[in-house]
Amino acid sequence: MFPFAHRSEKTGGTVRRGNGSKLKTVSVAICTLNREEPLIHVLELLKTQTVAPLEILVVDQSEGHRPATRRYLEENRSRLRLFHLARPSTTAARNRVRKEARGDLVLFLDDDVLFHPTLIEYHLENYEDPEIGAVSGKVLYHGAEENDEPWAARVTRTGKYLRNFTSNRPCDIPTLYGCNMSIPREVLWEVGEFDEHYWGNFLWEEVDYAFQIRSRGYRIRYDPRAFVFHVMAPTGGSRNPRPQAYLESTVFNDWYFFFKYFPEGYFPFLLYRQKRTWFDYVFRRKGNPFRLLGQILQARSRIKKQRATKKA
Repeated sequence: MFPFAHRSEKTGGTVRRGNGSKLKTVSVAICTLNREEPLIHVLELLKTQTVAPLEILVVDQSEGHRPATRRYLEENRSRLRLFHLARPSTTAARNRVRKEARGDLVLFLDDDVLFHPTLIEYHLENYEDPEIGAVSGKVLYHGAEENDEPWAARVTRTGKYLRNFTSNRPCDIPTLYGCNMSIPREVLWEVGEFDEHYWGNFLWEEVDYAFQIRSRGYRIRYDPRAFVFHVMAPTGGSRNPRPQAYLESTVFNDWYFFFKYFPEGYFPFLLYRQKRTWFDYVFRRKGNPFRLLGQILQARSRIKKQRATKKA
């Protein structure tokens, strides 16, 4: 079964959460890495929500903070639950949230987004439908244009990801957008951990998790009312100071996701889509193409090991 089909292999249709139980409390999770003022701004905006969060979890992967940021976090310790990861990893940070969260719903936000006071309220409203297993909202950014297209995300049969999270129309979607997504805690525990094999820029990690949610029969909803403005701060976040490493992680993550979900007959399509990445790596960054080939082989090896373990 292709992962973008809207039906469950196990049930032949959609499933319902907890016999339709209503979600009441929200844990807001912010996985942060080397951000200062943007992080403080997000935490301040959460004070204005029409539905107050039960808790705010900050998973900090930073080596350290400026004095002003350290002082802010210390002064607000009573309303924050602070955790530190020694090794930066978006998926490891999400897994820490999965383990620690106490709310019925977990809302994941990036550490450089802006939003209105109704963000949590609109996320919650979608879960009045017990078939909904996750929600993503609209994501605006500099240069983005809102539109009235009837879709917000697509993944084609050849693995091409088409993203339109600026649509004004609510709809079901096959994926999630990690900077503005919510998942019920019971679904997080049913699905399991985020895949920590992704690294570097962590491309595909939330799409992978969305596929796992939908494979269990849940629907994922896009709600344009629950929107954020993604500032995309120029420093911090899932970046590597060595440009070659960023491109190497792009190749690994692309192929790891592809090997995990798509038939080998479609692999030439991905290789074609990656031509710009290879050109940039070899000719502009003066990288060794065999390092990229090594990333592909490593991705395939890890998927093979996973499948062998499952069969055993």
